[in-house]
Amino acid sequence: MDDIVVARLNRPPGRRQRIANQVLARLGTGLRVAARPYSWGYGNVESRVNVFHLASQTCAYNVPGDLVEVGCALGGSSVVIQSVLSGGGETGKSFHVYDSFEGLPEPSATDAADSVYRKGDMAAPLERFEASFRHIGLPSLPVIHRGWFDDTIPAQLPDRISFALIDCDLYTSTAHVLPHVYSRMSPGAIAMFGVYYDPAVYPCEGIQDTYASPGVKRATDEFFADKPERVSVLYANEYSNGYFRKV
Repeated sequence: MDDIVVARLNRPPGRRQRIANQVLARLGTGLRVAARPYSWGYGNVESRVNVFHLASQTCAYNVPGDLVEVGCALGGSSVVIQSVLSGGGETGKSFHVYDSFEGLPEPSATDAADSVYRKGDMAAPLERFEASFRHIGLPSLPVIHRGWFDDTIPAQLPDRISFALIDCDLYTSTAHVLPHVYSRMSPGAIAMFGVYYDPAVYPCEGIQDTYASPGVKRATDEFFADKPERVSVLYANEYSNGYFRKV
């Protein structure tokens, strides 16, 4: 597990870094400015640890149902979940992942008003996702459901769910996915949100817009307004996750 939790990728240089490097190259200094690294698969070590503990808990207590990840990107969390499942012996559970592998869809008017995401953001080709498993040395892939969430959910969800990682980024996507996942969760099942930022719980000065994903919290809070569960905030360094347990 250590290799999975600490795996990192380098962030591609942004506009400021590219301009600075052009200037440095002209000066002949031999120096280059590197972008701040991010963790493997658009996450960080802390969020991977959260995934590991919550998914492991549902397996350890034999919560009925399969494991799902809605919005898997490059597979950073997927390899953790698959490793939890593979390391638990014969459980009879399956792991399903859902993604367009083409990035985000065209934002709705509601999401566009947030001015955070554009169509195609978070693009992660299927080949890169599969390479994540080869990199770790996992022999098997999860069940891959490729397509827009409107097409794959709920049609391709398992009948019962024991653990879910919901990482949809957008209000519209979260509002579509969450009711279907919730209705299939067994009692005691856990769902974790890849991003759930609540400044009242974990104020983080200067947080990046993508780490806040305001549409996710808005859709989630609306859904749970009349539900017995409540969403709790999980520390994840520069941003935060959220989770709830089905009663």
